[in-house]
Amino acid sequence: MTGYKNAALWTVLASLFASVFAAPAYATDVEPGDYVALSPGTNLALLYGTFTDMDELQVPGVGMVDKDTHLESTIALARFVHFMKVGPFIVDPQIIVPFGRISSGKAAGERLEHTSGIGDITPFATIWFVHHDDAAHGTYVGFSPMVSIPTGAYNHAKASNIGTNRFTYDMQLGVVRGIVKGVALEAYGDVIWYGHNDNAGVDHQTLTQSSTQELQLWSRFSLTPKTSVAVGYAGNWGGRQYLEQAFNGTKTENQQVRFAVQTMIAPGLELEGSAGRMVHVEGGFREALRTQIRIAKAF
Repeated sequence: MTGYKNAALWTVLASLFASVFAAPAYATDVEPGDYVALSPGTNLALLYGTFTDMDELQVPGVGMVDKDTHLESTIALARFVHFMKVGPFIVDPQIIVPFGRISSGKAAGERLEHTSGIGDITPFATIWFVHHDDAAHGTYVGFSPMVSIPTGAYNHAKASNIGTNRFTYDMQLGVVRGIVKGVALEAYGDVIWYGHNDNAGVDHQTLTQSSTQELQLWSRFSLTPKTSVAVGYAGNWGGRQYLEQAFNGTKTENQQVRFAVQTMIAPGLELEGSAGRMVHVEGGFREALRTQIRIAKAF
């Protein structure tokens, strides 16, 4: 049995490295209150800094591989949002530009080279079909079609990349509902489709991936008029990757718990700190810890 597991491990690792590990698509992540529509004419400039520590690799048929396995990424996002009125709807055209570094790491002792640069740019807009402002029972329902463009740094010979060399399409629906004054529940659902990467690995193979379904939940509580806390959950299912039509052992199946604190530090200036940990993963790296700092300026 041990021999079988070792053979399965190296088969998956060889396929995994050929398919290329890419930075996660952070554009689909929703922070507490993101789907609360602001007044038309408002602009937001946001800067995110995210550090992720990955300490294990789950390999189908083998289990968790933690010996000589470690990977870190430091990703920043620059985001600009403009709120406007289009007929009866509030719409916020925006753009997200990621950049950063995936540090040198290992998977079962096999080295992953570091990489850095600009990631895949994502332009999109949320359309609010419901935007009912109320201190206690505010309700918002929005829909966000997103397209990530393959503008990121990509080298087919590297086992890790900031860019993905493919288009990604995401349909996201969000609902925010005030329960009582100072308490709100938020739910977000995504279906994500992936284009083909026709230049994967040193052999220039074709990487395909099945769709991913994602659910994000937040419970948000106001402690003071300026400060709130939130606890959340995120789950992903599906996303099996195929290299030349053969499953390479990688999926997007994982579950994460989250915590966030937001506070206004000056008029129109908000600071957020958040942390998350994966509690379940199948077919990929486990995030032992993801921490993030976000600063948002409204003008």
